[in-house]
Amino acid sequence: MVSARLLRIVPPVPRLAAAVAGIVLWLAPDAWAQGAACGGAAPSDWMASSRRSSAPVRPTDCATVEQTPPDFSWPDHGPGARYEFRLTSPDGATRRRTTERNWIAWDEALAPGEYRWEVRLLPQSGQSVAGRVRRFVVSAGATPFVVPDWTVLLLRASSTPRPRALPRDRESFLAALAGDRREGLARLRAGVESKLAQPVPAEPAAHPKDRWWAEVHHECWRTQNAALAWLATGKEAYLVDALRRALNLASWDPRGSTAYANHDQASREIAWTLALAYDWLSARLDGGHKRRLLGSLTVRVGDMYDELVRGRARVAVHPRDSHGNHTLTLLAAISAVLAGDVAEANDWLRDALPLAVHWTSPWGGEDGGFANGTAYAQWTTGQSLIAWNILRWTVGVDLAQKAWVRNYARFIAYFLPPGTPAGAFGDGAELALHEEWARFGKAYTSFAPTPLGRWYASQLTGEDPMRPQLLLAPLGESRPAPYPRGTANAALFPSIGWAAMHSSLEDPARVSVYFKSSPYGSYNHSHADQNSFIVNVGGRRLAIDSGYYDGYKTPHWREWYKQTRAHNAITFDGGQGQVVFEDGGKLGPGAITGYDSTAGYDIASGDATAAYGGALKAAKRSLVYVRPHLILAHDMLASEQARQWEWNIHALHRMAVAGDRRVTIRNGEETLCVEMLAGPEVKFTQTDRFSAAPLGRNMPPQWHGAFVSRERSASTEFVALMRVGCTSDPVAVVPSPAGWRVELAGRTVTLAEGRAEVRPAPARR
Repeated sequence: MVSARLLRIVPPVPRLAAAVAGIVLWLAPDAWAQGAACGGAAPSDWMASSRRSSAPVRPTDCATVEQTPPDFSWPDHGPGARYEFRLTSPDGATRRRTTERNWIAWDEALAPGEYRWEVRLLPQSGQSVAGRVRRFVVSAGATPFVVPDWTVLLLRASSTPRPRALPRDRESFLAALAGDRREGLARLRAGVESKLAQPVPAEPAAHPKDRWWAEVHHECWRTQNAALAWLATGKEAYLVDALRRALNLASWDPRGSTAYANHDQASREIAWTLALAYDWLSARLDGGHKRRLLGSLTVRVGDMYDELVRGRARVAVHPRDSHGNHTLTLLAAISAVLAGDVAEANDWLRDALPLAVHWTSPWGGEDGGFANGTAYAQWTTGQSLIAWNILRWTVGVDLAQKAWVRNYARFIAYFLPPGTPAGAFGDGAELALHEEWARFGKAYTSFAPTPLGRWYASQLTGEDPMRPQLLLAPLGESRPAPYPRGTANAALFPSIGWAAMHSSLEDPARVSVYFKSSPYGSYNHSHADQNSFIVNVGGRRLAIDSGYYDGYKTPHWREWYKQTRAHNAITFDGGQGQVVFEDGGKLGPGAITGYDSTAGYDIASGDATAAYGGALKAAKRSLVYVRPHLILAHDMLASEQARQWEWNIHALHRMAVAGDRRVTIRNGEETLCVEMLAGPEVKFTQTDRFSAAPLGRNMPPQWHGAFVSRERSASTEFVALMRVGCTSDPVAVVPSPAGWRVELAGRTVTLAEGRAEVRPAPARR
């Protein structure tokens, strides 16, 4: 869910000025709650009372939007609900729409200005229930994004000649394969050649799924590669191989072991492969081939449609379904590919395509953030690129014009900067996915180029050029891409509650400090790590998110990886921490409450009180990064009962201990000294044990340290300093009437009430 107050207070446009003039933003700690007015509290309504895992209210109240019209949505009120949507323009004119959906794709671009909107719940009998009026501003530079009526989309798709799932400029595409992309084509051909004599696999047995899923994935990949190689070269052997593989996949029982109900990913990938094969091989398919391919497709795609559009897992009602949302995107592209050849495709396109375009990403707002973690950000977006291209080629819907898609380049540039040793936050964040970062980063930038995105992609190396995301990518600008002048070294993504602070974004040897206090809490692939931080230096991990992604809902995932104690965050009484979300349970959200960025320093403040599920009365942290090598952390903690407090820090290797208040983290030549400047008397402990060991190879022990209070107390504060390179800068810390005052690097940092302020240090006489 996207925070109304975050998007309202943090305008998405002024990025360049942040490098020179400071941006100071203080946000209310209850920023998760929907319905806060532009200047204070606002009454709740039926839309704000829904479960937090349901569809969010968009646009949030007082947001400034970069897309016109913006995406309108609200929580679903249940089966049979009907809604009256009202939109009031700056001139006072009000227009109404009645719908049974909990979202609307407005049918025209809105001119710049302030708008009001509300949704009335229309019961089957009796008085309607009005929602409160919300406001948003269409910025002067907002990009138009109007989706035509589905009948127009159907006509466009059905009239597009085959092969539809290829760029429209066929000659330029083939020339690129023979020119700039010849290495990728050569590798593709070599891979297909090596498998020509290989027998096709038999339909998998029912159990166990994990043993055959990888083989299904690779067989679908082999089928697609052979079909694409034939399109590029016309070599008959490739056609024969692609056809035999596609027909074999089509022969598998769509209601058997690979049925959507048994393994949604397997059935989805088979359907996607058969749709591409049907389209790419269409010129050489006879009637029997078509009937066999379409027979399987109709069942598999129909099951996807029934579940995601009409069934219990409706994406409109529960958009933050990691598998379901991606499947919906593929369903939309398949419906465009099959339109006119399958009667059911009309229904699929009518219902799935506009919905998929609306919910392009449920994991962040227009700022481009992706709350489900950087690993899933790249996996999900990268695997959607071909479908996005198909929608552009077949129905003329260009998702590159959506605000989230355009701004996603900024998200990956700041949280997966060139030279980073790992990702940031969530499942898979510890993985060094260099090939995927390069492949998906370059393919995405070709699809939605921006100056920052082009620079970012030009810095990446190691991609596999034979992958279809690159072979089918739009032909883009080939000249070297310079670093955009004026780009800030820090960025806040308010819709997801993440901040990135770098010594120099342009420099691969940078210091990178990441802070998170997210309204998404520990939902899905996110962890119970609100108010946590990560520090990387010179391409090395120092203060790390610990643990390994050894699988979803494994013992290690549940008992360590997902838990607060696995992160650089606060726990108490022996590792107790924040709420870990389970289906139907508490979300455990955090909130960014302050952000200040200047050329010399950055501040990010968060409130994680709600994340502890009622166990704490206060859990506030401010992180101050003074470029290039000082990081100050201040925690304010309180509870109804006395607690033993734990300030956690994690590293890849054993930390060198110089007493109970100071330790050194080392990784190669890079070091980070952590010193507890103020707070309770503590003892430092460390261990290399996980509460549940990860299952897999190349998962060596890591080290988990904690500054633990020696006495129990109902409230406490920690003031900690982290020195990159273990510098010897003089530091002084003294109590102040409201908190603490720290003098360092020629500055005075005031820490009080969950906030931080930096000023020049007073001149000494």
